[in-house]
Amino acid sequence: MNHLFYLLSDPMLIIESDESRWSIRDVNQAFAVFSGFKKSDLMLLDPSSLISTEENGLTFDQAIHLLSDDFAISPLLECKLVTKASQPADVRLTCRKLQMGEQTVYVLICKDMREAKWIDEYITHKKIMISSLINERYSILSLKHYYAPVQQPSSSYVNKLIFDLVAEHDRSKLKRVLDYAKNNRTDEAVDFQLKLGDRYYSAEAVIQPFYNGNRSFKNFVVILTSLNVNNQDEDPSYKLRMLMLSKNISVTSLAQSTLISLTTISKIRNGKIKKPQRLTAELIAGELGVRPEMIWSSYKH
Repeated sequence: MNHLFYLLSDPMLIIESDESRWSIRDVNQAFAVFSGFKKSDLMLLDPSSLISTEENGLTFDQAIHLLSDDFAISPLLECKLVTKASQPADVRLTCRKLQMGEQTVYVLICKDMREAKWIDEYITHKKIMISSLINERYSILSLKHYYAPVQQPSSSYVNKLIFDLVAEHDRSKLKRVLDYAKNNRTDEAVDFQLKLGDRYYSAEAVIQPFYNGNRSFKNFVVILTSLNVNNQDEDPSYKLRMLMLSKNISVTSLAQSTLISLTTISKIRNGKIKKPQRLTAELIAGELGVRPEMIWSSYKH
C-alpha cells in the first residue's frame, strides 16, 4: 500500500481522526506538487482547512463519512482544494476507508478538474471542434472530438506528439505559441494546417496553460474552434507537395530514385501535368510509400 501510495500520479493524502479533530497522516508527492505546500507543512494542517465541502452543504466530517460509506449512492464529490496559488482548485474527491492496525484511516484521492471545467465553460459560449490535453513534452494525454471529421478513435491519438497532427511547415510555429503561452502564463490563439489521415484542414485553436500549486507547469488545453477542409486538398499537385515535404524528399532526389526526368517531376509537382501516365504515377507513389490513387483520385478503380 505505502509503495503504491507514493508512486501513483493522482494527488492523494491519508487522514485520520481522534474524534475531536482530523489530521493528515501522510501525503504523496503528487499532492504536495498540486497543492504547492511542502509535505512538512501539510502534515501540520487540519485537512478540513485544505478541502472545502461547504458548497455541497456538508461539513468535512460528513463528506468523509459519506464518501467512505460502501453503500453510498454517490462515491465522489466535487469540491475545492486550497492551493498555494491564488485560486482554489476544483477537484473531484473520492475516499477509501482502510484499517491500519487498530487505527481507521481514510485515503483521499483528489482528481484535478480545472481543465475539464474550463472546457465545459468554453463550450457553453462557443462551438468547438476538438479539445485536447497536452503535457509539457507536447504529447497528447486525451482528445475529444465534437464536430470534427476524426476518422480514428480518440484513444488512438493518445501519447502521440501534437506535432504529428500538424503539417510540417507549421510545427515550429505551433511550438513557439505553446512555449510562449507556457512561459508567459497566458492564453493564446493560433492558426495552422491540421493533418487528419490523408486530409489537411485549416485550423484555428485556443491554447490555455495550467499550473500546479507550486507554480510549476502542468499541461495545456488546446481547443480547435474552427476546422475547414483545404480547397487544395483534392489537388493532386498539392497532395504531392505535402507528401514530399512530410517525407523530406526533394524534386531532385525523387527524379533520381524513380529515373523520371527532373522536368517531368517539376511539372507534375506544380500542377502543369494534371494526370501523369500510369507508370509514372506508380513510380512516384511507390517512392513516397502510398498508392497512386491517394495522390491522383482519377486512378481509383
